[in-house]
Amino acid sequence: MEPWMALAWLWLMATVISLVSGVVMALVCWSVGASLSEIRFHVGPPLLSFRIRGVKWSFGFLNFGASVTFEALGIRRDGTDNNSFLQLPLILRLIVHASTVAGMLLLAVACLSPARGLAAFTSGFEQVVNVPLAQQRVVAFFSLLRTEGFWPALGVLSAKLAALNLLPLPPLTGYMMLREFWRGLFRSRTGNEGVPAWGMVLVLLLLLGWGHGIYAGLLHPNSKQPGLGAMFREARQLIGTAAEP
Repeated sequence: MEPWMALAWLWLMATVISLVSGVVMALVCWSVGASLSEIRFHVGPPLLSFRIRGVKWSFGFLNFGASVTFEALGIRRDGTDNNSFLQLPLILRLIVHASTVAGMLLLAVACLSPARGLAAFTSGFEQVVNVPLAQQRVVAFFSLLRTEGFWPALGVLSAKLAALNLLPLPPLTGYMMLREFWRGLFRSRTGNEGVPAWGMVLVLLLLLGWGHGIYAGLLHPNSKQPGLGAMFREARQLIGTAAEP
C-alpha cells in the first residue's frame, strides 16, 4: 500500500469516527437537557459550517476529534460564565463527558462484533501508551486493512481511540471525568479553568511518538515476514484474543 493511500484511508476513518462520536455526544446532550450552540467535527480552522435550528455545525480538514459548545446562560455570581452543562446534576455531566468514548466504542462493536470490539478496546490501553512499539502496531494495522478490509480496520482504530481518550491526561476525556467528579464531590468549581500544561506536554509527547511510528510504518508498510498468513497473525494480535476464529 502506497503511503499516500494509507494516509487517505486513515483520514477517511478519522472522519467517520469524528462524525459518529460528535453526533452521539450531541444526542446525549440534548437527551439530558443540555442546549448546544455549536457542534465541531474538527480541530483548527473550519472549512464548512451551517446552522440547523440555531445550532452551528462546523467541519474542517483536521477531523481528529469532535466537541460541542454549550448554550451560554449569562454570568454566575462569582463572575464566571454559566451554561446549560453546568446546570446538570453530576451524574449527567459525567455521562455527557463519556458520550464521545461511548460513540467510539459503539462504532467499534458495530464494525467488529461485541467480543472483538471489546477485546480491541481493552487491549488498547496498553497499546496506545507503549510508544516504542508504535511502528510495529502501525504495520499490523495496515496488515489488518489489507486482510480484513475497511470496516474491521475502522472498528479497531475507533476502539484504540476510545481507550486513548479514557487516559487520565488533560485534555482527554478520562481527565475531564475525574475533574468533574472531584468538583461534584467537593462542590468545588472555579469557573473556566484552563488545561494543565503538564497534561498537554504528556499528550503532545504521546502523539509525537505515534506520529513517528506512523511515519516509520508508512516507509515500511509491509510485514517483515511476507505472506498472507503473517498478515493475518498481525491482524489478530492487534485486535486481541477474541479475534481468533
